[in-house]
Amino acid sequence: MKLFSDYVLAEPWWLLLLLAVPLLIVLGYRLGSRNYLIYPTLRVLGTLGWKPKERTFRFAPLVLPFLLIPAIIGMARPQEQKTRTSRTASGIDILIALDVSYSMSIPDFTEPTGRSNYREPRINAAKKVITEFIRRRPDDRIGIVCFAGRPYTVAPITLDHNILEHTLKSIALVNNQTEGGTAIGSALVAAGSRLEKLKRDDDDNSEQGSDTATKPKSKIIVLVTDGASNSGQLSPLEAAGLVADLGIKVYPVAIGTPQGRLNGSGLSTQQEFDTETLEKIADLTKGDYYRALDYTGLRESFTSIDKLEKTEVKRNSWLVKKELYPWFIGPSVALLIGFLAFSALNPPPMP
Repeated sequence: MKLFSDYVLAEPWWLLLLLAVPLLIVLGYRLGSRNYLIYPTLRVLGTLGWKPKERTFRFAPLVLPFLLIPAIIGMARPQEQKTRTSRTASGIDILIALDVSYSMSIPDFTEPTGRSNYREPRINAAKKVITEFIRRRPDDRIGIVCFAGRPYTVAPITLDHNILEHTLKSIALVNNQTEGGTAIGSALVAAGSRLEKLKRDDDDNSEQGSDTATKPKSKIIVLVTDGASNSGQLSPLEAAGLVADLGIKVYPVAIGTPQGRLNGSGLSTQQEFDTETLEKIADLTKGDYYRALDYTGLRESFTSIDKLEKTEVKRNSWLVKKELYPWFIGPSVALLIGFLAFSALNPPPMP
């Protein structure tokens, strides 16, 4: 029998005894016919009324049954019950390598539910969909590496996804000759080295006896880019081979439309797009290649990655019960004993 959200009665049928309390009170006050004597003088009126010691016993038929009420409730075994849940997750370490070269400013993405004539830059579309992806993976450690002519870490691999979302909003494009370009090979190596360092740290903690319940089962790189590699000291395929040796899968996501133009010029970025290389990167690392021409395609790409890389979460639940009957039976018995002791020490006066 459930009383409140956390309180129940394990044996509620004992409450049927409460029906006997009014009956005991009625029986206690039924004294039967009173005996009487005829006195020849009015002096007997001075003896009328209750004497002090009689008052306690006058209420005895009422007090004793009421002292049984908490005892009866105690026999119904009130319990406080709370559910405890343990949760262990074997998450995935994910590093998002995001292209921030100037070509990512091309406005060729339109939200299906938005204004048809409003086009967003590729970088804004990427940020929005990556944020949605991060929110769907609360049990994974995720980091962000940005790259143009060279890679740099903007968010270390972490479980604090609020930091990731805040950092993602502040990412800006690179627009200078010194750091311009698209260094896909360097970005892959930088992302792979960070994932490998995290793995070594996990192994060290495991040897020291630390909790390894959250040790990831795999490591992946999600490469979001809109162009071909034209910078860096390492080619994309060489970098992919090194990353594959570390057991890291790469999911390249090519973003942008063939009609995209930079600053309204006649230069099409499609002619620089290297689909073949990105497909080979995915093949070498046992990942998958995705082509995102619009918001729908971009979301479908990340949804597919989400389904392929599942996080294993185990939940164990148990019920904690705390017996509360001593708090009812104990005071009831103590008060009953106290009342009987008081009665024994203060007997009613003789008639």
